[in-house]
Amino acid sequence: MESTFYPYLGALCWIGILLMVGTIIRAKVRIFQKLLFPASLIGGIIGFAMINLGWIGMPSSIGWKTITPSVFSTITFHLFAFGFVGIGLLQTKKETSNKVVARGGLWIALIFGMLFSAQALVGKVTFDVWKTLFGGDFFTGNGYLLGAGFTQGPGQTQAYASIWETTFQVSNALNIGLAFAAVGFLVAGLVGVPLAYYGVKRGWCTLDKGAVLPNCFLRGLMDKGDNPSCAQHTTHPANIDTIGFHLGLMAALYGAAYAFGVAWFCYMPKGINGLGIGMIFAWGMFFAMLLRKAMGKIDILHLIDGETTRRLTGATVDFMICGVFMGIHVTELESVAAPFLIAIVLGTIITLFICLWFGRRSPEYGFERGLTLFGYCTGTAASGLLLLRIVDPDFETSVAVEVGLMNVFALILFKPISWSMPFVPVEGFPMMWIFVGVFCVTPIAMHFLKMIRKPAF
Repeated sequence: MESTFYPYLGALCWIGILLMVGTIIRAKVRIFQKLLFPASLIGGIIGFAMINLGWIGMPSSIGWKTITPSVFSTITFHLFAFGFVGIGLLQTKKETSNKVVARGGLWIALIFGMLFSAQALVGKVTFDVWKTLFGGDFFTGNGYLLGAGFTQGPGQTQAYASIWETTFQVSNALNIGLAFAAVGFLVAGLVGVPLAYYGVKRGWCTLDKGAVLPNCFLRGLMDKGDNPSCAQHTTHPANIDTIGFHLGLMAALYGAAYAFGVAWFCYMPKGINGLGIGMIFAWGMFFAMLLRKAMGKIDILHLIDGETTRRLTGATVDFMICGVFMGIHVTELESVAAPFLIAIVLGTIITLFICLWFGRRSPEYGFERGLTLFGYCTGTAASGLLLLRIVDPDFETSVAVEVGLMNVFALILFKPISWSMPFVPVEGFPMMWIFVGVFCVTPIAMHFLKMIRKPAF
């Protein structure tokens, strides 16, 4: 039992330790406060260094056992899928129908798809050019994972890469994809935060405020006596604790999603059977949405507390981000180190350019939308909202709400991209032309929708 299960338990313990270390460092070191690096990112960076030095492991009855990066990559995959169960339980929240908010949500969704395409094309072309000029034994399609890693984050990227490796025997896709996603978090902080303060200094913000953040926000710890409630009881503790109930519900749904994924893998034709495991996150969200709907029909929906679900989902994301860095094996990146770094630099530049160019021409809240989108399309939605907090500390603009609404439009507009990505390794699959099409059509659509105006800053 020990030899079979110890690595995963040990990996979770190490992630927990590093999250605590990251929390302390964020509270004490000003540079991390200024860059708004969350504890998960700080702990992940430390963990990345430690695991590649061979320092991550745990004691056993037969001595010290090293934990490999593959263990952490497996854990992050399942954490990502588990988090999507929580998202599915929150899907029925109604969005505002305000015209400006709706237009902003659509604007963000359109640029999001354009950035995904641009970053993916940059990555693929960079890998192609490098292999043509200097040779190398690597799959150039892995360059597409720059777009997935930056815009969709580590979980979705891992889903694509896992399908490529298991179904199409693509080598090193998982490691490259996770590395792209991890560097994206760094880009969001190292480039996004200075950009936010620069915009405040130049007067690009819509509101005449910004850059004044409370001390508790910077330190990442609430002040004594300032402890807002974050959840409500929906079950009696004499029966089952509310946290235990929600966690059990999410675990049961995840188990159902996993079983469905295994069945898909076993019974679907070769070529698409890999989607069974690779899309567990989608099955989990789907089952959660069905359950929520069923609970509403029988009038027991009050048993699901939104804040409790959000907290559990947020905790899952913290563990996932920290684990992503520890799932990267630096030696496996040596064969693509040069094109990888070049793609990162070029991807960052084009992301910054698109966000600022279209942000300047947005009908309203241009800098706020462009800045938020930069954080979103290099890190996660949370990264974007952290940057927004610098220029709009009280969320007086509608941009934060627009980010939530954006996901509704994105599901409709860019689902074809998400469903096409698993088939990139198929010979002759027109993935590049799909990205080129999205990149070219998006500005035209925005023009006709009157979403491109004269520069505002």
